[in-house]
Amino acid sequence: MDRGRKAMPVQNKACMERHVQRCQERHKQKLQNMKSNIDNKCPRGASHLKTKAKKNALMEERFEQIETENRILLEKMSHIMRCKGDIDCTNDSIKYSKPKNKERRKRELKRITKENKQILNRIQAARPTYNHQKWEEEAKVNNRILANICEFKQPVRKDEKPIIADEDSIFGYLDFYDSVPEESEGETSLY
Repeated sequence: MDRGRKAMPVQNKACMERHVQRCQERHKQKLQNMKSNIDNKCPRGASHLKTKAKKNALMEERFEQIETENRILLEKMSHIMRCKGDIDCTNDSIKYSKPKNKERRKRELKRITKENKQILNRIQAARPTYNHQKWEEEAKVNNRILANICEFKQPVRKDEKPIIADEDSIFGYLDFYDSVPEESEGETSLY
């Protein structure tokens, strides 16, 4: 017996000992008669995996297509046999047929080309509404004014000449002293 039960207080030790022994025997008997609760048998097979309905349907469609093609081929062969070897080299396909509206399309293309030429001639004959020479003169005047207004000299590109007017100083703008009017001989300066 284990120590825990020995330490437990009981009324009658003999009865308790018989009770414990009976419980142990019952436990051993249960262990011998025990059945497994784990189901380790093969799982039940799914019917849809065995029949493969999709594959069967595809095979049926393929067989029907083959049967149709065979029937058409047989009809063609029987037609050839009935006609006794006549040569049939005409092709009724649209791919090889001549277009019925070819002349009409040619006329339409010529008309469009003629209209395009007329429009081009009108565009080339039109006089311009903008005068580019006047724009260039105005640009020069604006650049000269800009050079006078600027505090610092504008950088000059290599291909351009600096914009300096005759009345400008050598720095490219009018100095304070350049803009002050000259004193007449009779007047005296306050400075």
